[in-house]
Amino acid sequence: MVYNNPRDNPDIAGARHVDVIAVGASLALLRALSSYSWLSGALVGKDAKFSPHFLSGPGLAERITDPQKGFAHTAICQDISNLLTGTVVPHASLFASLIALSELMIGLSLLFGLFARLGGFAAILRAVTNVLVAGTAPETVGHNYMLALAGLVVLISAAGRAYGIDRLLIKKFPGSRFLRLIA
Repeated sequence: MVYNNPRDNPDIAGARHVDVIAVGASLALLRALSSYSWLSGALVGKDAKFSPHFLSGPGLAERITDPQKGFAHTAICQDISNLLTGTVVPHASLFASLIALSELMIGLSLLFGLFARLGGFAAILRAVTNVLVAGTAPETVGHNYMLALAGLVVLISAAGRAYGIDRLLIKKFPGSRFLRLIA
């Protein structure tokens, strides 16, 4: 049988449905995998941002001022180093809380697909900030560029709408322009 419109062909329509499911699953997997890095940075290991030592301020101040590998010495330029030592260190507990909350927020946003575009944008900002502060060592640059690229894909593709809470919110509030912007 000849179909005038390719959308009328059941083989093509079925293939498109499978393609949409595959793309949605790929976006959900990308969100989940990149969320792991943010959540582990916030909650797990010796570098956990929610550790009492980091949150109270001394942990962040030590990471900035350590003579061998502190961020004041690895920052990409002297202005950033001056910002770290002159502004961040005196207010280390405030900045430590902001860093910890941002990593947790990004991780949860990407994991659950809740305000995923906002989470993707925050991931890009944090990854670029990490490179500016931590310097251009290959392990720093590669990992953070990967996180920034994943954040960009989430941002431009509205990945939270693929197997995420954003999909439910958009259905519940279809006329909300603000929700469509951040979800």
